[in-house]
Amino acid sequence: MRQYFLGNHRYLSYFGVLFLFLVTCIEIMYASPYAATWDQVDFVLALDRYDLLSMQPHFPGYPYFILGGMIVHSFVENPAKALVIFNVLLLASANIPLFLLARKYGKEETAWLVVALVQSASYAMIIVTQPMSEGAALAVLWWYVWAVERAHERLTFWEHVLPLFFLGILLGIRLSYLPFVVALLCLWYNDWKQHHQWRRIIFLALIALSFQLIWVIAVASTEGNIISFLKLAFSFTNGHFQEWGGTVSSDPMPFWQRTIHFFIFNVLWVGMACQSMVLLGALGWMFLTSDRSNRVSRTFLITMVAYLFWALAAQNIDKPRHILPLAQGALFYGAIHYLARNNLLRRRLLISGTIIVQLLVGIFHLREAQQLPATYQLANDLQKKTESFIVYTWEEARVFDYLHVAFPYQEALHFSFFHQHRANYQQTKIYLTDHVVKGFRAQGVPLTGHLRKIKTYHSSTLVDPVYGNITLYEWID
Repeated sequence: MRQYFLGNHRYLSYFGVLFLFLVTCIEIMYASPYAATWDQVDFVLALDRYDLLSMQPHFPGYPYFILGGMIVHSFVENPAKALVIFNVLLLASANIPLFLLARKYGKEETAWLVVALVQSASYAMIIVTQPMSEGAALAVLWWYVWAVERAHERLTFWEHVLPLFFLGILLGIRLSYLPFVVALLCLWYNDWKQHHQWRRIIFLALIALSFQLIWVIAVASTEGNIISFLKLAFSFTNGHFQEWGGTVSSDPMPFWQRTIHFFIFNVLWVGMACQSMVLLGALGWMFLTSDRSNRVSRTFLITMVAYLFWALAAQNIDKPRHILPLAQGALFYGAIHYLARNNLLRRRLLISGTIIVQLLVGIFHLREAQQLPATYQLANDLQKKTESFIVYTWEEARVFDYLHVAFPYQEALHFSFFHQHRANYQQTKIYLTDHVVKGFRAQGVPLTGHLRKIKTYHSSTLVDPVYGNITLYEWID
């Protein structure tokens, strides 16, 4: 029976397509209704009023993601769910380019199996079901990769325009995917080697710029003019790279330690294995026993390496979601090369089993992610308090704004501000979250004897690794 189903081209395709449909249904079923982080609140608020100055959303505006969310929001009342459903549906469309790429680089009879492995990745399922732009960006990224590979084969002028179009959509959804422009540079280099026409390359570059200007000008117009938009851009960029962005320039962690954390924890343990030893073992075996020849294009590999360095140096190391393109790209690469070897029946069985395990691990974590986020739990408990108090927070304040809580709260990033501000609340209890406490300690403030732990709130740290656990303290003078 195993030989009949796994050795049959048609039934193997049915298996892959069935699982892809199942993954989409599960992701829609577990679409998060919560805006539990700063970024999520930015995106959700933008569906009602698009205003970059008020961080609805934050720079660069994510116009295509917000537009898609607005369209779905006209049918789905909850704005967070609307963004998630747009994510899920768009990512489901990426099954098409993934299949075409898998058929090109691998065997046609196992192409749908490769797609199912990539799309059922547990961590991707978790992030896609959050009101963030990663899911939509991943979808367009695969369309873009397919369009680039298609243009490599034909090298006609109009075949070059399609990847330019998808790049315009991609960066209008998530600007941090900018390193994937490297794929275009490789494409243009090959085109120049064949035609030796600089005028042709310049014209293609102008078309690419035009596709980017569509969304840039549209977003700038919401700020009044391009000057205001550029001021906002410079302010955001400076903050991201120098202050709060978690990049290598603002991270106190040594670079060697950051690198180990990035590869071992973010990419392998979270992004690919989703903290499952079974998945880590299965995927590790797949890579170790894969065909050693290079079946995918150099452009694909060069582009992924370019993004790898970008994610390592210029993205927040505390948020593994930034490595999603690397995790999905590695799964695609590994599956193509693993299924290229002999003993296909045994190898198909391993891939099929891994797909099932990924789905089960994903469902387990999706169910966990359905519980009330720690920021919501904190807000609900504070709402019930009858005594006079004020709570000092970090990014939790943005969620409190969104929830329209009735109690007083204040964002406190520096101890000097906290020391002066709390003087206005002599007869009230002073509460602080653990992020405020950690910030004060990092500033060299001695806190021994001033803190009393009240309660710790827990939710999924895969969904929110930074605020998945929140501890509330009372300040004691």
